[in-house]
Amino acid sequence: MKIRKRSAAAIAVVLCLSLLAGCSGGDKKSGSSSKEDGRTTLTFWCHDNEPWVKAYKEMAKKFEEANSEYKVEVQEYPYEVYNDKIQTALTSSTSGPDVIAVWGGMAPNFIKSDALSEVPADLSKEMDEDYMEPTVGIYQKDGKYYGVPMEFNLEYGGMIVNKKLFDEAGIAYPETWEELRGTSKEVSEQNGDIVEVKGFEMIDTDALICNYLAMILQQGGQYLQDDDSVNFATPEGIAAMNEILSMVKDGECDLENLTADEYCYNDVYQDKGYMSSVGSWAIGEGTDSYDLTYGEDFEYVKVPQYGEKMAFASETGWGIIVPENGKNKDAAWEFVKFFSEPENLVQHNIACNQLPPRKSLLDSEEYKEAMPNVTFLLDILPSGQWMGPYNTSDMRDIFNQTFIDLCQSDDPDVEGALKEASEKITKECQIGYSMD
Repeated sequence: MKIRKRSAAAIAVVLCLSLLAGCSGGDKKSGSSSKEDGRTTLTFWCHDNEPWVKAYKEMAKKFEEANSEYKVEVQEYPYEVYNDKIQTALTSSTSGPDVIAVWGGMAPNFIKSDALSEVPADLSKEMDEDYMEPTVGIYQKDGKYYGVPMEFNLEYGGMIVNKKLFDEAGIAYPETWEELRGTSKEVSEQNGDIVEVKGFEMIDTDALICNYLAMILQQGGQYLQDDDSVNFATPEGIAAMNEILSMVKDGECDLENLTADEYCYNDVYQDKGYMSSVGSWAIGEGTDSYDLTYGEDFEYVKVPQYGEKMAFASETGWGIIVPENGKNKDAAWEFVKFFSEPENLVQHNIACNQLPPRKSLLDSEEYKEAMPNVTFLLDILPSGQWMGPYNTSDMRDIFNQTFIDLCQSDDPDVEGALKEASEKITKECQIGYSMD
């Protein structure tokens, strides 16, 4: 999960305001660490997702209660300026924040410049032994770790469904891929080129590539070659692409969310769509942002499997990094270790509707009791592979544009387009440093 993007005009306003405020969030303090009342103050940066900020502050409070010598100050910033702000802080000659929440797709930009502190040996050992492969993949360089996962990022496997619309139509949730496509065609409503009511949606900036890769893998195919290059132009890749293109052609959905950088689940929450593939984190958006009631207005259920075997690819999600130029690195790592303890991490995952990154938490009764609506995803997590040694944010952008071009072509050359996209991704997005 990244976060819902805003319009170009809104981004420009945010950028201007951030510059005028010195990129400090206006009334927020600067990122520097200090001594306060005899305690060491650690600054923790995050983006302004409301449920997550609340969870970070709860973790900070819990850490302070267990470690009276520390104070943790959580500072949140708009996502649109957040990554640039991190880059500025990491390259500054003066210290900035002590701890930073970072999206995995952006981590290579910071790791390659040697701007991050190495994960301590004891925590690194835990990552080797107890964290699932997709959660740690991007945080490696030369066999060492430079970030610690907070979640298993999964944009495949579950979907938000509009229970009210299904109940009114008198139809059951689809359980097979064939039922999914049949239901999607039946309930969608098209007015000319406009799809006024969407059936099944998976065409947005996050879900599209994740579902596409799962469809390849579930056919027994593979897009990552032995040399780590990408090849989508395989029989499985072509079949999967044609399947997704037919969703648009048949009027079940459109490109609106993809081109606007919005999430499809918004259609479901606004009664403009029946089903939307998305990570479990979007449940919180329904209850918190839309003030809807789970079980009455919407539910979260399995996406029917496309191929014969369960398989999917996942990019490394949100994690925690410690700047190399921080003044309190040892104290910062104490906070990260505390955050990462299974009994603490599971509470954070519950609060943020996230999936746990640690193998030992897959059987957590606390998690299952608190998150009964997503426990079906725990069963498939071991079937996931890491998306690969790529800047997945850039990889996604190239793939999404390829899909848009194919949809807008009168005579699309699917194989040619996939071959071109594969070559471009391999050349432009592959991480340029050794991870082993």
